[in-house]
Amino acid sequence: MTPAKLRELAGLVEARKARDLARLDALLAEDRRLAAEIAGLMGTAARDLATGIALPLPQQALRQAWADQRIRAAHCRRAELMPAIRAARAEALQSLGKHRALENLVERADRTAVRLAAARTEREAPAPEARYD
Repeated sequence: MTPAKLRELAGLVEARKARDLARLDALLAEDRRLAAEIAGLMGTAARDLATGIALPLPQQALRQAWADQRIRAAHCRRAELMPAIRAARAEALQSLGKHRALENLVERADRTAVRLAAARTEREAPAPEARYD
């Protein structure tokens, strides 16, 4: 394969690598957002006490039940995300490997092309004049 065709292919592999990394980044960002939401909801009762607002017990229980429901939903969503994150990580790793391998092939093809051009120049050079001493 020619260096030009390899570069063209490298552009496609680069686009796939960028897509895979963007997908992984989006999934990890959602996971971090969910973790932050869980951490925030875990401190609901403590924040209520710290503000000094005296809520009636039934209202406190209702608020805590709401926070617990949101925490469970966030935990379930994180559990759903884990297989997708693992798959996206594997795809991104594979894309990075393909990109790196193709970069190596392009470099090798460039070196080979330079070497072949030098050999051709040497072969096609006029014969040196015979020297008689």
